[in-house]
Amino acid sequence: MDAHTLLFILAASLLGYGLVARNIEHAGISAPMLITLIGILSGPLVLNLVNPELEHHGLKLMAELTLAIILFTDASQTKRRHLLRYEVLPIRLLAIGLPLTFMAGWLLAVPILGLSWLAAAWLAIMLTPTDAALAQGMINNPKTPERLRHTITVESGLNDGLALPVLLFILALMQAGDYAFLDADEWPLFVIQQFAVGTLVGWVAGRYGGSLIHQANKRHQITPMFQRLSSLALALLTYSGAELLGGNGFIAVFLAGLFLSPRHTLVIERLKEFGEAEGELLALLVFFLFGLVFVAEAWPLMQWSHLLYALLSLTVIRMIPVFISLLGSGLSWPDRLFLAWFGPRGIASILYVLIAVEQMGYSDSIPEYEAVFATTVLTVLLSIFLHGLSTHVFQRSSR
Repeated sequence: MDAHTLLFILAASLLGYGLVARNIEHAGISAPMLITLIGILSGPLVLNLVNPELEHHGLKLMAELTLAIILFTDASQTKRRHLLRYEVLPIRLLAIGLPLTFMAGWLLAVPILGLSWLAAAWLAIMLTPTDAALAQGMINNPKTPERLRHTITVESGLNDGLALPVLLFILALMQAGDYAFLDADEWPLFVIQQFAVGTLVGWVAGRYGGSLIHQANKRHQITPMFQRLSSLALALLTYSGAELLGGNGFIAVFLAGLFLSPRHTLVIERLKEFGEAEGELLALLVFFLFGLVFVAEAWPLMQWSHLLYALLSLTVIRMIPVFISLLGSGLSWPDRLFLAWFGPRGIASILYVLIAVEQMGYSDSIPEYEAVFATTVLTVLLSIFLHGLSTHVFQRSSR
């Protein structure tokens, strides 16, 4: 790959979008939509300006860190007082909606795609987590009711961590025992460890890590530049620390953001600044590489059955479980429709594909890899554009 060509295309795209961002956003075109499209156009499918010879391990690390930073930043901006007022809504979506979404996706993948039950479960769990980054237009819109914004943020923040142990369990089963890293009787302990250690690390990092930065600032021992760097370092330290201790890093970083004390205004403000600039840059880089690498690899494999399943994944498979989980919630039907529709698939699904490839090798060792990979990529691709455009429609209807 010509690194200079890649850097030039990406930098020019970001600069060009930034110069006319407000006008483009008013037209209903989001940054992830445009950057993904430019990635596709730059790759071998269209202009072939860049040869996408990136190592999957490097992409996985980038997606992993980007998701961790986004989760930490989003959680830090969540108002603590809303946790008690609105927590029942994300709990409904996580405890009822998430398992039902997984089951629906699993059951439909077998007849539609002709997958084995195990491969169907693999596909379903990769497409279960949602990505609030693709609904930022609505989340950042002050006209969107606070409880809806809070629910989307908390749901997307925690469902990544909840789905990961299930994904690892399915991958272990697919490895036919030779490469499975846990015996069957060890899995309950592994899952408990993932959640317990992740929660503990998140609580400690949020409560005491934020306090360290806050106290250093009060004593004028930290410069403005390192205020931002320290906030970023806290997020990465939380994620990597939880993973090293055998916990779930995604749960840890999201809870760390939630457990930041409201008194630590400096940390929260610096995280907001980072999320609005550098964090957004990392996310857009992942979407650019998704268009450049993933779409180029998946396009020759795509079939009409993959398109059918992708559309169902974004609608019926997501929306019916959400409606069921919200029965008796007291929400209006427009609000229920809002939560049911805004379940976009993004960085988490991309990361889960990379985890599977790294865990089991490439397509030669995974018989149904091509169908699962193509369907996942197509679902994420459609989500980037359909959810991006729909934010514009919802914003107009709320005026």
